[in-house]
Amino acid sequence: MTVRSPLRTVVDMLTPTPFERVAAGGPARLPAAGETVPAGPGPMVRRHAGRLWMRHRLFVLLLGAGTALRIAAFAAYWPALEFYGDSYSYLRCVRELSPDSVRPFGYSAFLFLFSWSPSLAVVPAVAHLLGLAIGSALYYLALRRGLPRWLAASAAAPVLLDAYQVDIEQMVMAETVFAALLTAAVVLLLYRPRPTVAVSAAAGVLLAAAALTRSVALVLGALAAGYLIARGAGARRLIVFVLCWAAPLLAYAAWFAAVHGSFALQNVDGMFLWGRVAPFADCARIEVAPREVPLCSPHPPEERPGPNYYDWDAASPRYHFRAFDAESNALLRDFAVKVIAAQPHRYAALVAHDVLHYFVLSRHAEPPDWYLGSWRFPTGRVDPRWHIDLVLRDFRGEAVPRRYDPSLGGLLRGYQVFGFTPGPLLGACVLVGGLASMVASGYGLARARHDCLLLVAMGLALLVVPCATAVFDYRYLLPALVCLPLAGAFGLNQLRIVRLQLRGVRRRSIG
Repeated sequence: MTVRSPLRTVVDMLTPTPFERVAAGGPARLPAAGETVPAGPGPMVRRHAGRLWMRHRLFVLLLGAGTALRIAAFAAYWPALEFYGDSYSYLRCVRELSPDSVRPFGYSAFLFLFSWSPSLAVVPAVAHLLGLAIGSALYYLALRRGLPRWLAASAAAPVLLDAYQVDIEQMVMAETVFAALLTAAVVLLLYRPRPTVAVSAAAGVLLAAAALTRSVALVLGALAAGYLIARGAGARRLIVFVLCWAAPLLAYAAWFAAVHGSFALQNVDGMFLWGRVAPFADCARIEVAPREVPLCSPHPPEERPGPNYYDWDAASPRYHFRAFDAESNALLRDFAVKVIAAQPHRYAALVAHDVLHYFVLSRHAEPPDWYLGSWRFPTGRVDPRWHIDLVLRDFRGEAVPRRYDPSLGGLLRGYQVFGFTPGPLLGACVLVGGLASMVASGYGLARARHDCLLLVAMGLALLVVPCATAVFDYRYLLPALVCLPLAGAFGLNQLRIVRLQLRGVRRRSIG
């Protein structure tokens, strides 16, 4: 006599037989003579899982590798990594629920959702999940748009496997949330041939939230509006998008004005722009107001430090003025604009040099750049200038002990030596996406043209705007991994379609 387990008995009771499914209005197929009827859903689930594995095994392997990297980072640096200045400021705003003069409140609002947690570890845990979700969303969008599975997986690989991306996810920093908001907006805009009114509204809200997380996204909203116009979305969709994008920004600016006295998102754009031009500013070429005299350096440009000194060093001339004050910010901005107008070629050459720096093969920082060590997995003692050596702070501002696993940290640092998205590959994505947008227009692929243009424009904007207004920093490259690899994948697919069309034309002409 066979003894059945209680669990097997319950499963059998809850699993309808083929005759019961027919009686309930289910599929009418009855078992054939001699056919074995499965006792439960197990075989069907296994077959379905097997088909999914065969169809998506490349992406599953990439997702598994990305998951392993994130688990290692989470275990190696408990409870989190923090970047002095930014992380402290974000956490302070959570406690005060007030807009900061330097950084928009969006990321602090995200942190507020988890401020109930007794451990700061919840922040990197959620960030790592968002990183995996970003890669999965890019893969799904690429499949939805008809890309081959290998090409769709290639578009998701940089986000999943880039060690610098994994490192920033382990930090209390805004980049991962910003990238997630950007990904959601891109998926909505590119999912359908023509975005609906609801989709346009949602994309506007998401890009507004991205701008309130990192202000560089302001230009992305304008690019998305241009995309809707080019796609012929119609006046109603465009108006809804603009309203849903502008309303949160205007509301935040009003809140900021009530607290800090200026209708803006922050009070540091002038300071950063002045720090950008101060290394080469020639005051002999501009009219210098009496209050601006401290901003003129007596040293020749080749002897001056980079933007990091002018922005943050205690001996910087900007400390002749009130820090993060609206009036001081306006004065610094006006001075910087005069310098740019007087020396446009020098400014353009500097910006172009820094943008091209993102596309070189190796990862290295030059003296004027922000320190690359800030975004590498730390192993032991680190340089204090990297801003990752100070004590951790939790949601309540209290000190948190660190726990570091040297074995996992060493493995991650070793992987980071080569485990990043090469600059030439990103440059190829820009070129392929741009070429496809030009070629596709002549072969009835207008939608593909506009999609490639949007992704390339967004990716380049995420690189150009920081170089033009602040400093070269590899941290600013990471959100571009959402757009540029996807642009390259879309571009390759469109070029493949054009090649197939040309081959068909040749065959018909020969026939």
